[in-house]
Amino acid sequence: MFVGYFADVLRKFKKSDSLLKVCSYLDEALDEESEVYRRITNLGAGESFEVCLGEDIKVIEQAYYTKPPKEAFYESHQEMVDFQMVLKGREIFFVAPHSLCEVKKPYDKERDLIEYYPSIYASTLLLFNGQLAVFESNDVHAGGISIAESELVQKIVVKIPQKLVKLNF
Repeated sequence: MFVGYFADVLRKFKKSDSLLKVCSYLDEALDEESEVYRRITNLGAGESFEVCLGEDIKVIEQAYYTKPPKEAFYESHQEMVDFQMVLKGREIFFVAPHSLCEVKKPYDKERDLIEYYPSIYASTLLLFNGQLAVFESNDVHAGGISIAESELVQKIVVKIPQKLVKLNF
C-alpha cells in the first residue's frame, strides 16, 4: 500500500505505459474544467459510472455517503490492485495486513474478493480531495467511513491487473 497526494506521487506512474494511461486519466479527473471531473462531481449518492482504459483496466466513478465505522466492509483482492482517489469529500479507510486478519468469506474468483472480519490491527487513513491510496493484494481495506457525520464522497476507483503495476519502491 502507498498513499500520497496525487501531484506528489506522479513519478511512480512513469514506470510503464499502463500506469501512464492511469496517470493521464487521474490528472484529467482532477482538472475542474474537464468533462471527467464534471461527470464525477455530478454523480449523486449511490450513482456510479464505469470507464474502460484498455488492458483490463477498469475505472469506477462513484458517489456515496460515508457510513459509521461499525458498518465497515473489510476486503482485499488477489488479481487487481485498487487505486482510489477522492475528488470531493473526505472518507476514512481502515487498513490492515491480510496476515493479521480473519477471513469471513473465502476468495470469490468471479468478484476478485476476499471478505474479512474487522481487525484490531487496522490503521486509520484519511482520504480527501486529490489524495490517492493504492491497495495491493496484502492490504485489507475498508473505506467509506465517516469522520464525524456522514458526508458525500465523489471518487474514483481504478482496478488494474497486478501484472501491469510496476511501482518499484
